[in-house]
Amino acid sequence: MSFEPTSLRQEFLRHGVRSAAELARTAGVSQPTISRALHQLGEMVVRIGSGRSARYGFAAPIEDLGADWPLYLFGADGAPEQIGSLHLLLGGKVWIERNTSRWESLFDPFFPDNVFPDLPWFLDEYRPQGFLGRAFALKHGRALGQEGTNPGAWNARAVVEGMVRFGEDFPGAFVLGREALRTALASRPAPVARASRDREYPMLAEHALGGALIGSSAGGEQPKFVIEQDSPEGRRQLIVKFSPPMAEPMGQRWADLLQAEHIAGEVLREYGITAAWSEILDAGGRRFLEVERFDRTQEGGRVPVVSLRALAAALLDTFGEPWPREAEELRQTGWLSEAEAGELASIWRFGRLIANTDMHDGNASLILSPAKPARLAPVYDMLPMGYRPDTASGQIPGLSQDLAAEEIAASFPKEREMAGRFWTALAGSKMVSPGFREIAASHAVALTRRA
Repeated sequence: MSFEPTSLRQEFLRHGVRSAAELARTAGVSQPTISRALHQLGEMVVRIGSGRSARYGFAAPIEDLGADWPLYLFGADGAPEQIGSLHLLLGGKVWIERNTSRWESLFDPFFPDNVFPDLPWFLDEYRPQGFLGRAFALKHGRALGQEGTNPGAWNARAVVEGMVRFGEDFPGAFVLGREALRTALASRPAPVARASRDREYPMLAEHALGGALIGSSAGGEQPKFVIEQDSPEGRRQLIVKFSPPMAEPMGQRWADLLQAEHIAGEVLREYGITAAWSEILDAGGRRFLEVERFDRTQEGGRVPVVSLRALAAALLDTFGEPWPREAEELRQTGWLSEAEAGELASIWRFGRLIANTDMHDGNASLILSPAKPARLAPVYDMLPMGYRPDTASGQIPGLSQDLAAEEIAASFPKEREMAGRFWTALAGSKMVSPGFREIAASHAVALTRRA
C-alpha cells in the first residue's frame, strides 16, 4: 500500500508536534519513509530541535500573513530587541524559535523546546480583555473573523492575528511582526494637554462608552481610556478611569471608590510599597482617576509586565489561591525574592482589611527580567470593591463586616495600621459622600479596637 505524505497533516492536526518515530509508528511505515515524506512537504514542515531529539510541526498560516513572525521585546529606552520567532502550528500549538540566549526567564523547561499548547504564557496579556478589550473586539473583530465573539475566548490564532495586524501599542513590551514593529516605531498618539483635561476627558469618556477604542487594550472592567498627556514634567502615559454621572447614586458610589483607590495608593507609598501614581479630577459631572502606566517610560520605552494570572496559570500549582500562597510558591521557584514575596502577601492582607473583594490574579503583576527573579509591578486596582454597586440591581451596599479580615487585623499589626490610615483618610476626605465617609469611619473604629 502506498503512503501519501499529505496524510501526515491529520496527525499534526490531532497532536500538534510529533517526532519522526511517532509519525512512523502511527502511519505504519519506516522512519526513512517518514523522512522522505517530511522533505516532500517542504516549507510547511517545521523542524523543532536537532538530531535524534528533533520533533516536527506543520505550519498553520493565516491568509496573507504567513505562519511565522519575528517577536520583539522593547526596552525601557524604546529600542526593540528580537528574541526569536513565533510559529503557528496545526493543532493549536505555538513554537517560539529562540535566537538569543538572553531572556532565559521566558522559557521554562515545563514547555520542552519552547512549544506551547496555546499562547505562550508571557503573551497571554495580549488576549483582549476587560472594558477596552471589548472595544478592541468591536473595532477589529470583523477583520479578524471574530465578529460577535467573546474576546476572552479567542484562540491563539485569533490573538496572534490581532497582534500582527493591530498590535503596535498593546500593553506590555512585546510586538509581533515587522509591520507592527514599523508602526510602533513610527507612531505616537497626539497628547492631551493637561490644561485641557476638563474639556477633553468628558468627551473621551462618552466616546469610550460608545465603543471607541481610545489607546491600547488595558484590562479591567472599570470604564476607562488610555492617553498620553503633556505636563510640565514631560509626557505621561495614563490610564484614565471614570465614574458614571455623579448625580446618580451608582455614579456617586463609583466616584467614592475612585477616590478610595487614589488614597490606597498614597497609603501604600507611605509604607514603602510601590503603587501606581494617580490623580483625581472631577469634570463634566463625572470623576476621573488618572493612573500612570508602569508598562511605559517617559523615553518612549516599554516595560515587560505580565499578570500573576498569566504566570500562575502556566507555571504554579497554587494558581487561583490567595496571593500569600502564590507568593510563597513564587519564592520557592525563584520568581520573586523573599522580600518581594513577603510584600505581595502584605499587599493582599492590606487589601482584605480595606474590603477589596476583587484581588484575583489579574490584579497583581510582575515585571520580567532576562533571568529570574522578576520584580513586583506597582500596586494597582487596590480599592474597597466590596462596596461597589450591583450592576444588575443598582443596589448600593451598606456597611459590612468580614470576620476573616478581623482575624488578619488581630494577627498583622503593620497591615492593620496601614488599613487604619486608609479608612481614616477616606473618612476625612471632602471628595467622598457623607454616607461612604460614615462607612469608612466605622471601619477605622473597628480596626482601632483590634489594636
